[in-house]
Amino acid sequence: MTSNDIRTQVSPMVIWMADAAIREARKAITGNTGWNDVKRNPFNLPEVEMAGEILFRMFDTFTTAIRDALIEMPEKMDGVWSFPDCNYFDEFVKALDKKLHWFSDPEEVELRKPDWILESL
Repeated sequence: MTSNDIRTQVSPMVIWMADAAIREARKAITGNTGWNDVKRNPFNLPEVEMAGEILFRMFDTFTTAIRDALIEMPEKMDGVWSFPDCNYFDEFVKALDKKLHWFSDPEEVELRKPDWILESL
């Protein structure tokens, strides 16, 4: 599933929230949020954990692949700057697709199916 396929299935607000979570994680990974003085593994930064949990609820895959995809996005995507030729959500979906193909047999990026039991509570 490509990012364009995902855009046809979910509302623009969901894409906007996913994009915001991706940007915050990228800011933390690239060091634009004040974490320069504390050298920690980007996988464990609070912003990356938060974005991983948010995106886990959107995509039908495991959080390790989501966090790795956030970390392995293009270096220029630092969470601060926007680019006319690419956007954060599309680049994240591409990185997640690469990560899923690396871990196992070829899989596609897929949206999580609604959990009607949890949503009814």
